[in-house]
Parts: sequence; structure tokens; C-alpha cells
Amino acid sequence: MVTVVKNEITIDGDDATKKLIKLVKKNEKHVQFILTHTITFGGFNLINLDVIYSQLKKPIIAITESEPDLDSVITALKNKFPNSYKDKIQTILNAGDLYETEIETAGGLSKIYFHSKGIESPDVHSLLRKISIDSKLPECIRIAHLIGRLF
Repeated sequence: MVTVVKNEITIDGDDATKKLIKLVKKNEKHVQFILTHTITFGGFNLINLDVIYSQLKKPIIAITESEPDLDSVITALKNKFPNSYKDKIQTILNAGDLYETEIETAGGLSKIYFHSKGIESPDVHSLLRKISIDSKLPECIRIAHLIGRLF
């Protein structure tokens, strides 16, 4: 059985971490690990991987298709949040190392990048290769995007 849960967050807010934790707790016994499409939700509403992992004790992996330009992100944060950008920058830095791996797709090898907590990088590489079938994004993220468009 597949269960879909949803919640609303504030665009550019600070509630994504809290709401993600709440969603996982609703179905915690069915969750083995957490996969997200980046650490940014609703603009610059950033999830804190350390907090999520420490509260849920579930490995979390945040995937992105391209290597972020950190200097551009910092500039954008300073411009958009002149009084509070430092906390958002720290959340990005706390996500830890950004790893690169390659996923075999119908079109050949594709690079993908990820942050992770609670799971070692080689294990993430192996997992991503197993759950990325039709694109370099794992199927669960691809399907989540499709479901998200319905709402």
C-alpha cells in the first residue's frame, strides 16, 4: 500500500524542516529513509538535514541534478533576506559535503549530486543506482513531482 501525505509550507519561510518531520512521523513505521529533491522548498525555505536526522533517526538524502553555484546562492540570500541570511547560509553549510555520482539512464551516464545524513556516501551511490530507472532522479522523487502537480 502506498500512502501520500502532504503539508503546506511558507514560501521563503523557515517551517519546511518542522513540517517534513511531522509528515514522516505520521507514517514513521513505513519510512526506511527520506529522499528529497534538494534542501530548498518553496523558494528559500530550507530543510535542516541535521535536525531531521537527529529527530527521526532515518537516513536522509537530498538530491540535485546540478552542482549549485554557492556564491550565487549566497548573493541571492543576502539580497532577499538582508537581516536573516546568515541562518539560511548556515543551514546550507550544515548540509555537509556535496557528493557526485553517475546514474545510468536510457540516454547514457548522467551526473547527480547529493547531501546525506545517517547514511554513508557509497551506500547512497548504490541506492541511487537501484532506484533511478527512467531518469537520473529516483523514481520516488519523479513520482512525487507528478503528484505535486495535481495539488
